[in-house]
Amino acid sequence: IQAAIEAARQGGVPVIVDPAKGVPYERYQGATIIKPNRIETGHYVGHSIDSPADAAAAGKQLCESLQIPVAIITLDSDGMMLTTPDEDAVLFPTAARTVYDITGAGDMVLSMLGLGIGCQLDYETTIQLANVACGLEVEKPGVAIVTRDEIRAELRSYSQSTPTKVVSLSEAVAEIQSQRQLGQRVVFTNGCFDLLHVGHITYLQEAASLGDLLVVGINSDASVRALKGPERPVIHEQDRAAMLAALACVDYVVVFDESTPHALLRGLRPDVLVKGGTYSPDEVVGGEIVRAYGGHVCVTGVVDGISTTKIIASVASASSDDRAHAHRRAG
Repeated sequence: IQAAIEAARQGGVPVIVDPAKGVPYERYQGATIIKPNRIETGHYVGHSIDSPADAAAAGKQLCESLQIPVAIITLDSDGMMLTTPDEDAVLFPTAARTVYDITGAGDMVLSMLGLGIGCQLDYETTIQLANVACGLEVEKPGVAIVTRDEIRAELRSYSQSTPTKVVSLSEAVAEIQSQRQLGQRVVFTNGCFDLLHVGHITYLQEAASLGDLLVVGINSDASVRALKGPERPVIHEQDRAAMLAALACVDYVVVFDESTPHALLRGLRPDVLVKGGTYSPDEVVGGEIVRAYGGHVCVTGVVDGISTTKIIASVASASSDDRAHAHRRAG
């Protein structure tokens, strides 16, 4: 074991250890990561691991005594503890699950750690990814496969359950950076979305299908007035943002004051820019920014006969007819 670890170190290859029963831990000295479970850790340090504090102290002991930079202790339903010799330990809780079978759970964690380290993800992101994959695995009988699509769907459900999806540009950039490390494809679209209607819903659902995360930029009230006149918008920006955030296909909503989404596109750098309409991709505002860094620009279809302008005109016409009818009756 020591010869293999030393050869890997010489070649710059990380070594992740899942301790084998009965093998002295000293044989793992010099590895990159050691990943014992709660019981294995307790056997090594000589006492049971009954609390996060116990796990944190034991993890540091493992790192220091074995000269291993990182110890990740799996704590079954309590999640995982990340420890290093010099920094505070971090507990990563796991989501509540209906556990069907824990067979293969440790192997799933080990494989996801290897995947994350191989993709040069940071330890925090890697452990969160392993937590998700392991949680999905224990809900299946026996040693089961967890697919990339299942992991993506689980991550997406976390996003959709976030208390608020309405964020600032800087918050959106930070969120997207962490999601990109997990391989998420980002889609962006923008508009006024004044009087949300079925045409909007259809095009937003189509936009969401082009990636993993959909970010929607909406014009502020001042921006809408500048673009469409003093009578608009009909719906306040906070209410428009809240309605969009309530849609399952939307992950984040950002309100912007400018007449174009150029600043958002430069900050977010989406993989795909989408607009609904009948024009060509070359006519999409901001398309040149996205194409310049290798992104894609798409145009979705429209629902015939439906638009905010037509809805407002129809309501105004009906209101005018009602007033005329009331005037005739009064006369």
